Amino acid sequence: MNARLVLAIRAVAAASALATLALMVWAMTFSWSGLGFVLGLMAWCVSPYVPLAFAAGGMRASRAGATALLVTTLVVAGAAGIAYGDAFFIHLDAQGALILIFMPVWQWVGALVGLVVASLLASRARP
Repeated sequence: MNARLVLAIRAVAAASALATLALMVWAMTFSWSGLGFVLGLMAWCVSPYVPLAFAAGGMRASRAGATALLVTTLVVAGAAGIAYGDAFFIHLDAQGALILIFMPVWQWVGALVGLVVASLLASRARP
């Protein structure tokens, strides 16, 4: 059963990262001179999902830890989805793209808090 939770965590993280990249490609204006910046920004925007996906493997032994990590991944991805949706589709503004710089900071904070909680729950379950 924990293998399904691990798979769900990785699926949510991968789908969220791909959706973020797709949104960025849709919103960007292509130019060779800014390609390095755009690639770096893309890496920054998907970076909070990487530790969540990797940490999922360590949660196989603990159902509580895996559940906490799944909730963390859903919250981190959901918050980004709401913020990006608002900035790019609802409240259109010239400064809306700044969300791509600042939202990953908050995602990292949420991911780190969730990783600590999941690790504590996982270590509590081990003998």
